[in-house]
Amino acid sequence: MRLLRGLTFSMFLLVQGTEIWVAAENAYNERVARVENQIIARLRDRLGTARNANEMFRVFSKFNALFVRPKIRGAIQEYQTQLIESVKEDIKRLHDKFKTQYRFSEAYHMSQMRDLPPIAGAIIWARQIERQLLTYMKRVEDVLGKGWELYAEGQKLQSESAAFRKKLDTRPVYDAWLHDINRRDMGVNGRLFEIVRLRGGGFQLAVNFDPQVITLFKEVRNLLWLNFQVPHAITNMAKDAKRVYPHAVSLMETVRTYGQTLDLVENNKGIEWLVAEYRNEAQRMVSRGMNIRWDYFVNQYDAARYVTSADGRDNRHIQFVREFASVVSILQDKTNSVIDLYKDILRAVEDLATCPYTSEAFSELLAKIQAAIDRLNLEGYANLEHWVAELDKRIEGILLQRLVHIIKVWCAEFDRTDDGDTRRDAPIRETFSKRRGDKRLKEEKFLEGNMTLKPIVHEIRIQNQVIFLDPPIEYARSTWIHQLHDWLGIVCRLRRIQSSRYEIGLQMQGAAVVETSYISLLTHFPDNALERPFSLIEIKVQHLRDYVGKWLQFQSLWDLEAEYVFNRLGEDLAHWQQLLTEIKKARSTFDTSETQKSFGVCVIDYEQVQARVNAKYDSWQRDILSRFGVKLGNAMKEMHASILKARNELEHHSLR
Repeated sequence: MRLLRGLTFSMFLLVQGTEIWVAAENAYNERVARVENQIIARLRDRLGTARNANEMFRVFSKFNALFVRPKIRGAIQEYQTQLIESVKEDIKRLHDKFKTQYRFSEAYHMSQMRDLPPIAGAIIWARQIERQLLTYMKRVEDVLGKGWELYAEGQKLQSESAAFRKKLDTRPVYDAWLHDINRRDMGVNGRLFEIVRLRGGGFQLAVNFDPQVITLFKEVRNLLWLNFQVPHAITNMAKDAKRVYPHAVSLMETVRTYGQTLDLVENNKGIEWLVAEYRNEAQRMVSRGMNIRWDYFVNQYDAARYVTSADGRDNRHIQFVREFASVVSILQDKTNSVIDLYKDILRAVEDLATCPYTSEAFSELLAKIQAAIDRLNLEGYANLEHWVAELDKRIEGILLQRLVHIIKVWCAEFDRTDDGDTRRDAPIRETFSKRRGDKRLKEEKFLEGNMTLKPIVHEIRIQNQVIFLDPPIEYARSTWIHQLHDWLGIVCRLRRIQSSRYEIGLQMQGAAVVETSYISLLTHFPDNALERPFSLIEIKVQHLRDYVGKWLQFQSLWDLEAEYVFNRLGEDLAHWQQLLTEIKKARSTFDTSETQKSFGVCVIDYEQVQARVNAKYDSWQRDILSRFGVKLGNAMKEMHASILKARNELEHHSLR
C-alpha cells in the first residue's frame, strides 16, 4: 500500500514537472523571440542607415555570431545578397587589375619612384592583390557567417578564390629570376670608363658598369626582406655591387653631367675658349680614370677589413671619384655662369645695331658688356684676352655698319632742300622706302627724324660801300665738317671694351699703346663711303660761292666810274645793247619780294643789301639808258644824214 502510494506521488510529480518545463520553455522562447526581434530591428535599422557597402560589412562583422539563428538570417537575407554581389564585383576588379600586368600598372610607376626593382616590385604587387583577396573572402564570412563555404554560393566563391590564389603565387617569379641570374655572367669588374659608338656617328664617354648589377643588389635586398632564401653566391655578388654602387652612381651622374655640359659648350660656340681650362682639367681626369678598374674598389673593401692604411693610399680610387665629380661640377657651374653672361653680352651686342644713335645709348650698352667682361675676369676664366678681342671685332663690324648708315643719313639730310625733297640722293631715299617692312626701317626713320642738321644763316651785308658775306663761306664748310665729325664721333669716341681692367701691370716704354676708342673705324669704310659727304660739302660750297658771287658782282656798282664804263663801251651800240640786256637779267637776282635764298642746310639772307643794290642799280640803269639814248639819237641823226646824202647823190646821177 505504501509502495502504491509512492508510485502515485511520483506520477503526480512527473506530470507537474513536465508542465513546469513546458511553461518555462515557452517563457524562454518568448523572451528569446523578443530579444531576436529587438536584434533584428536594430540590425535592419543599422543596415538601412549605412551609407555604403563598407559600413554594411562592419555591421555584419559585429553581428556575425548571431547568424546561426534562422530568424535573424532570414531577416537580413536581402542585404546578404546585395553585399555578396558587391564582393563579387570587388574580386572581379582584382582579376582585371591582375590581368593588366604589373609593368602597365600604376604600381610599377610608383615602384620606380620609390626605387623598387622590377622583380621585387612584381612580388609585392602580387602579394598586395592576394591580401586584398583574403580581405574580400573575410567579408564573405562576415556576411554569410561560419561555414559559409558549405553554401552553394560560398563553394563557388571558394573555388574561384583558390584558383586565383594559385595564379598569385610569387614563387615561380622568383625561380625564373634566379634562373636568369645564374645564366648571366654578371660581376663587378672591368675598367671604370668605356667609349661607346653612337648610332648617328661619333663616340661618347660612358661608365663601364652594368645597370643590371645595380638592379641585382636591390633585388637581393628586397627579396631578403620578403623572406626569400637567396643563394650565397648571388648574395656575395650583390654585396660587391652594393659596395661600389655609391661610386658607380656618382660616376654615372658625373659622366652624364659632363656630357650635358659639353653639349652646352658645343651649342654655344662663343664660350669654348673661356671654359677651355676647366674642360681640359675634366679631360685629364677622364684620362686618369681610364686606367682604374672596378676590381680595385671591391678589393679595397676586402682589404680594409684586415689592414688599415696609414697614409690613406688605399682610398685613392674613392678620392678619384670625388675629385672627378668636383672637377665636372666646377665645369658645369662655370659653363652655366658664362652662358648666362654670354647671352647678356649677345643681347647687348645685338642692341648696338638697333639702339638710338646717341652716345648715351651706345655707352650704356658697352658698359653692360664691359661689366660682364669684368665679372668674367674676376671669376678667372682663361683666354679672356683673345675672347674679348674676337668680341671687339664683332662690335667693330656692327658699329661700322652704323657709321656707314649714319653717313648715308647725313648725306641725305645735308642734300635735302627746303621742301624736304632730296635732289641727288634719290637712290638712297628709294632704298629706304623699299625697306618699309623691315624692322630697321623704323630705326632709319628715327635717325632721319632726330639726327638733323641745323641750317646756317649767312648774311650779305654792305658796309662802307663794300659788299661782303658774314660769316664767310669757309665758316659753312668748317661747320659742316664739324657736324659730320660730331655725328661720326658718337661712335668713334666710344670707349673700347677691355679684358685687363683688373690686371695690375706697368706699360713699358716703347710698348704699343692699346687703342681705347673706335677712331680707327674711319679707316675701314668700304667703297669710299667717307669721301661722299666731303664731296657734297664742296659741291654745296661751290653753289654758295656761285650765288654769293652774283651779289659780290654788284660791288662794281660802287667801284666803277661811269665815264670809265662809257669809254669802254665806246660808240658801238651793240655793246650798249648787250649791256642793257645783261642788266635786265641780273636784276632778277635782287628784284624780288624774297629776302633770303635757301640751300637746304644753308640760308643766304640779303635783306640788308637788297634795297641799296636796287637803288644803285636803278641809278646805273638810268644813266646807261640816258647815255644810250643820246648815243642812239646821234647814231640815228648820222644815219639819217648819210641816207639823205646818198639820196641826193643818187638823184643827181643820170640813168643813161
